[in-house]
Amino acid sequence: MCILLGTTAHPRYSLILISNRDEFYERETHPTCVHSDDFIVSPFDMSITTKGRNFGTWCGVNKDGKVAVLLNLRIASSVNLKNVECPQSRGIVPMKFLAEKDVDFNNWDSYEKFSHHYPGIEKTGNFNLFYGDCSKGEYKLISSLSETTDGFQNDDGYMVVSNDLISSKKKWGKISLAKNLLQNLVESSVDDTKDSILDKCFELASHSTCSEKIVVKHESVTNETIYVPPLLVENGQDLDVSMPCGKYYGTRSQIVILVSKDQKKMTFVERVLYTCDEDVLKYGPKNPKEQIEFEFDI
Repeated sequence: MCILLGTTAHPRYSLILISNRDEFYERETHPTCVHSDDFIVSPFDMSITTKGRNFGTWCGVNKDGKVAVLLNLRIASSVNLKNVECPQSRGIVPMKFLAEKDVDFNNWDSYEKFSHHYPGIEKTGNFNLFYGDCSKGEYKLISSLSETTDGFQNDDGYMVVSNDLISSKKKWGKISLAKNLLQNLVESSVDDTKDSILDKCFELASHSTCSEKIVVKHESVTNETIYVPPLLVENGQDLDVSMPCGKYYGTRSQIVILVSKDQKKMTFVERVLYTCDEDVLKYGPKNPKEQIEFEFDI
């Protein structure tokens, strides 16, 4: 299951985000690029592309300084309030927000306001969404269950969210582990260069509690480890994802976003670990398949 870590506590950056996307390796995905009239920076899923434009993403930013990171929401059917038979792609939700230019975030900063701008949100699959305006330091968390909370709910400037309910009192093991590691990262990188901080962010994103390189028995692995190693999926298991395909599932992409302290410059880096099942024996967190970096003013 995916995970997003964020902090506003670093003395040199107004925002640091670390995103792991856990997905089947065979799902066709385009690495990070600039698109939508040179306005959005994001990777995107190819499988739902329509005429080259109607595609979705799980993590992106735009040149106005807006950010949006989407995570699947895994809930029991008994609390699924939407019950949509043929849900639309979740990945369209962040794209709808990022595609708007000169947005006043105050007009989008709740589930109700977001659904006013994009009524299709009511017909998507279940999700958690972190989004906001990096140029003003304003962030929110919403879910497909109509929840809205502040992006940083605690006053300590740290946030970790995964595929569980935002309001859940019993957190997965990976949540507390990730927060502790993120606090250590901030405290140990006060005087570091940008490149060193990026390396530490990706090292955190690659932290695994699994000793095996390939996991066959994976009942609870996705709830406990930050980096999910390749899971061999057999017997029709779909791990509650929307498009199961291929043999291996796990963390296939890692993204780090840095926003300067003056909120005028953004860095977006993606490390692509795997793009197909054959990559399992060739690549990994220590030798990613590809790294793409963008830096621009906002």
